[in-house]
Amino acid sequence: MNVKKSGFTLIELMVAMVVGLTAITSVYSLGAAMSEQFYQEQRTATSQGSSRAAIMELRRDISRAGLFGSPNAQREPRCEPGNPQLPELGGGTLTMGAFQFYRDTDQALLDPGDLNGARVRADRLRILTSLYLTDQLLVDSVSPEGTTVILQTSNQAYRRTFAWGQAAGPFTGSAPNYLDGDLGWDAAWGGEAASWKGISQKGARAFQTGSVLHIESPGGFHFFRTVFDKADNTQNQVRLSVAPKLPVATACLPGAGGGATVAPLQWVEYALVDPFDAASVGANFMDFGELFFFDLEGTNPLITSDFENAGAEALREKRNIVLVRRILNPADGTVRANTTQVLAEFVSNFEVSFRVDRRSGTNQPPLIETETDGSVINANPEQVRSVLISLGIRSPLEDPSIPYSGVNAENTRFEVDENERGSARVRHIRIEVPVMSVARRNL
Repeated sequence: MNVKKSGFTLIELMVAMVVGLTAITSVYSLGAAMSEQFYQEQRTATSQGSSRAAIMELRRDISRAGLFGSPNAQREPRCEPGNPQLPELGGGTLTMGAFQFYRDTDQALLDPGDLNGARVRADRLRILTSLYLTDQLLVDSVSPEGTTVILQTSNQAYRRTFAWGQAAGPFTGSAPNYLDGDLGWDAAWGGEAASWKGISQKGARAFQTGSVLHIESPGGFHFFRTVFDKADNTQNQVRLSVAPKLPVATACLPGAGGGATVAPLQWVEYALVDPFDAASVGANFMDFGELFFFDLEGTNPLITSDFENAGAEALREKRNIVLVRRILNPADGTVRANTTQVLAEFVSNFEVSFRVDRRSGTNQPPLIETETDGSVINANPEQVRSVLISLGIRSPLEDPSIPYSGVNAENTRFEVDENERGSARVRHIRIEVPVMSVARRNL
């Protein structure tokens, strides 16, 4: 009896293997494509989220420009010679106003090889505004010498600012410590905690030493003091030392100055910086040494790996230019300690322009035009009606599948390194922010 043996021939096995490999390859390719699509969408979402967060900060500060201050101090009724000044970028001073603008100041930092041409911008914007308060406070009196301003305690704005009756935060020690850091109140207030019912962080930060103090008399005369300090206080009463002294008991500030309004203003700057450049952001701004088990600075004798010996530079994304928001000292233009805030990383474009009324302050119909000349804005900040912001955020790495094609890549691509194949993807967001506090003063 013959038994027929069954099985696969070599050809059948080869066909099965080819079909199987094809199926596996197809599944792998599909998975890889889906994974790449997922990471692309994730990067896009991250860029968009970063852009929106930065734009929200810009919108808030710009919309409050000139709030409780002045669009242009030289146009206010004043009794004092000269005009209040703020430091100018690069040296010198400018008349105090709601805006200072510098076109392409950080261009060489953003695009050092000029690989992207004039289509990318790296502007710098400074805003004088009331960051912490939505109220003007009232003056109870000014000392006969004109060197001390005493605030009224009976109005609600005062109570909202200094939170009387609430539990006070610690003046020193563990957080939240309202007076630690570079507020200028540490030593002045530390010994007087027993005489206070409470003090809010908002009040302490708003009246920190070095803010711009804007005082307006009942007669409409304006006084600006860029440096002030705390004087000796009594229960629940804020007394501020000012210099130079105020012309109390004169036609400019009659009587003891009662009924005048006072508002503390802060000077905010938006700039592009290299987060590892100590000269522009301060020492240890991006010091990651304590976050890792190895020593990034190469000082640990127990660790001798090649990775560690490469130094901290090996871990730094040198082309990561970030948009920061920081508070400046109006006396000298230096950055106040612990105020620098990173709003967006991998910035590829930060462009500021202005819609201005050329006929501001006249009885003629408005003439609204777009202005990008910093000298015009700095000389006439009262003309600004709205600020236009264009912010571009790029992907951290260049994508080899996206060629850079010069002018045709506008708004969508950014060339990081001309020696690398491809270009970085760019996501843009644009807004226009009306500046009502400036516009209303010139209607």
